[in-house]
Amino acid sequence: MAKPIRATPTLKGIDAVNFIKEVLKEEKSPSKARINLIKEATKIKFNFC
Repeated sequence: MAKPIRATPTLKGIDAVNFIKEVLKEEKSPSKARINLIKEATKIKFNFC
């Protein structure tokens, strides 16, 4: 029998600040790799574009 999935621990302190900075940076200027990944996913999964 499989073990239950544990919840992801909550980020606190400097780890939380660094995570938010990374998210905001990626939001302002997404990397080309992420853009390509999203485009490919929409083509394959949703047949959207």
